[in-house]
Amino acid sequence: MTQPSKKKSERFFVEKAAELLGKKWCLSGPDRESPDFIVTEGEQQFGLEVCEIFQGRQRKAGSLRKKKEAETQRAVNDLRHKYEQKEDIPLIVKFVGDMCDENMAAVLPTLFAMNLSAKPPGHQDIIPVDEGEVTLHVYVTRAFAANWFSVKDCAGWVNRNPIEHVTEAIKKKSKKLPDYKRCAGLDDIRLLIVANRIKNSGKLAPLKCPVLDVKGFHVVYFFSYPEEVQVFD
Repeated sequence: MTQPSKKKSERFFVEKAAELLGKKWCLSGPDRESPDFIVTEGEQQFGLEVCEIFQGRQRKAGSLRKKKEAETQRAVNDLRHKYEQKEDIPLIVKFVGDMCDENMAAVLPTLFAMNLSAKPPGHQDIIPVDEGEVTLHVYVTRAFAANWFSVKDCAGWVNRNPIEHVTEAIKKKSKKLPDYKRCAGLDDIRLLIVANRIKNSGKLAPLKCPVLDVKGFHVVYFFSYPEEVQVFD
């Protein structure tokens, strides 16, 4: 069964894709599994399956780079949760360097000692931490909305021709196309392929090819988030 966080992420990408396409899509509830959504557009309905593609090495369990990013973000979120339990202050916190356990453990005491509640929005500080073998620099900004993240996981090389990743995703999902049609009770089944370019693991540029083999899907959408949705039918 799809985890609630994954389902929420899928819904987010579908809604953002619809906005870019200028479509008004009404989505089914969170309990659907195969395909992920039944979409109503005016008098029309279709099934929509959603998948993400990634750079780097892949295993049966998924992308190794994506897994590492998720582990790092969980550690960052844990620090943010502990900070916000005591200080109800929105911060932008950027981690640059070695995010080992020793360095991360030294961040919170320093943040608490900075008295950021007395600082105006826009105030910035840099925290150097050298408890580990390599220094960690933490860039802190008093803000209106909180955002804590590792800079390394958001900056990197962009694959300018991700055709192999996209075609492999279509091929893999097309094997389940008969099940999608049966479960949805619809012949019109579509596929949304997402490359989340906010993260290093998803830095895949829009496709350069005008035509794509959709392997039985009514439409394939390739969403190089947050910039562009390409439509292949």
